[in-house]
Amino acid sequence: MTDVFRRFKGLNIREALDTARKILADSNIVTPAREAGVLLAFTLGKDLSYIYAHPEQSLENGILHKFMDAVEKRSKRMPFQYISNRQEFMSLDFYVDQNCLVPRPETEILTEAAIGAVKKYTGTVRVLDIGTGSGAIAVSIAYYAPDAEVDAIDISEGALHVAAQNAKRHNVFGRVNFIHADINGFSAVKPYRVIVSNPPYIPSREIENLMPEVACYEPVTALDGGEDGLYFYRIIGSRLKELLTPDGTVLVEVGAGQHEYVREIFEKNGMRVSVLKDLAGTDRVVLGTFGNIFP
Repeated sequence: MTDVFRRFKGLNIREALDTARKILADSNIVTPAREAGVLLAFTLGKDLSYIYAHPEQSLENGILHKFMDAVEKRSKRMPFQYISNRQEFMSLDFYVDQNCLVPRPETEILTEAAIGAVKKYTGTVRVLDIGTGSGAIAVSIAYYAPDAEVDAIDISEGALHVAAQNAKRHNVFGRVNFIHADINGFSAVKPYRVIVSNPPYIPSREIENLMPEVACYEPVTALDGGEDGLYFYRIIGSRLKELLTPDGTVLVEVGAGQHEYVREIFEKNGMRVSVLKDLAGTDRVVLGTFGNIFP
């Protein structure tokens, strides 16, 4: 990037955007002009309206260097969230890096349903978040449901470090306990009222065909759901009677077309099951309960 910096120093905003747009277009970024604007707004710490309202503003060499570095990363298909280390989720600002998946909007459906489940119980509600990643689900539950006490497990120590940062950022660190554990070997001190998980659910053979932003940058262990994508649902299902209270509830996110298989797994374990759709109309969340708090 040193050569690029020397070549393009002394540009104003309009010139810098045009240069970045061409670089991103050559890398097959679908909306290069908009992404160039987003990257420059991030670099300057301004919003997009400022960028477009000041096209003749000259950029200091330090800012331009930082901007071109971000453009280079994006041209290699690094997700913007890993460049900025930020992602909004449930109206909260989360730190993210390559130790964890970028939280998706559809996972808010799962999280909102989990918060709703917690609030249907009285008193302190023990919650288990399986595969916490960035901590987006666990932290959001603790933030919006004050009666929740959350155990958040993950096999990645890097992910747990990120999740702990996010818990501290949103002042819920004291109510979220981060545990380095695999669900196979995890042993609960006592059962939980609510279990929530957005487990890996991409079939192994399909990972290499995902868009580069996912396949090349997001952690494979957080994507790979085994041969048919259902590996972790079977494990969770096999442990429900051990990990849940007799009136407990489990909620999991599923991939497109997986809901009926997961429904069957939960029903075979004696649960009443319902399925929630995301905003695109895809069956996205499977909810099972041993109790009668859900219709």
